[in-house]
Amino acid sequence: MGLPFEGLKREVFVLREEATSEKYGVYPERRDIKQRMDFGFVLLDKPSGIRSKTSAFIAKKILSPLGATKIGYSGTLV
Repeated sequence: MGLPFEGLKREVFVLREEATSEKYGVYPERRDIKQRMDFGFVLLDKPSGIRSKTSAFIAKKILSPLGATKIGYSGTLV
């Protein structure tokens, strides 16, 4: 016994193929380090026992020589 729609065959419908203009952005694999630092994010698995604010402070100290000026944090409690 499976999920209700598990056995259905799915198809992808393409209305038309289009090329993306690079004046609207850059493909992720073509971004230089400056663009990655400006528009990227770092996933950090924070150990228990230290505060999120402390881990953000440590990350900023590590990443500031690379040009990072802003560091924020978000997460979930498990």
